[in-house]
Amino acid sequence: MSLPTKPQLWSRDGFIISTDRALLSIPAINHAFSQDFMYWVKALPEEILQRMIDGSFCFGLYKLLGGPDTDPTSHPDNGIARPAEPEAAKFEQIGFARLITDTVSFAYLTDLYVLPEYQGLGLGGWLIDCVDEVLDPLPYLRWVMLRTSVEKSKDSYEKRLGMSVLESRDIREGPVMMGKKGRAGRA
Repeated sequence: MSLPTKPQLWSRDGFIISTDRALLSIPAINHAFSQDFMYWVKALPEEILQRMIDGSFCFGLYKLLGGPDTDPTSHPDNGIARPAEPEAAKFEQIGFARLITDTVSFAYLTDLYVLPEYQGLGLGGWLIDCVDEVLDPLPYLRWVMLRTSVEKSKDSYEKRLGMSVLESRDIREGPVMMGKKGRAGRA
């Protein structure tokens, strides 16, 4: 068993999270990468960013702007919006998360962000929960890792992903590595 090959979609309060690469906006991601709040990354040439995304399992966070089949309340399937075609719906990309992974035994979570004007709405936690929902069932997953230097983020990863700090250093002294053993790693 590995990461899903079909796009996954979650919907909540006028926002969606999707693993459909066709919905990702390279310009929007690159613009976020160029902002000060994304201190760990810089904007890249678009073809390089596209190659990075193509080699990763990605989650896009979007604000629904309207369009056909995008009202989550109009769907009987647990409120999940399922546009017939990505271009038929109107979305604004406001967040992103990327897993560098072999899709079976290891995943490194990186580049997770929510634009500052949408922070404080629980969207970052929801994005982390969606990452966990995709990773948790993997029977051969040995490790999920990430690097953070923000105490609030560390606390959120501990709570939502069950991660723990791998090094014996204090986060106030600098970035820490965090990890979580997957099912195969716990055996």
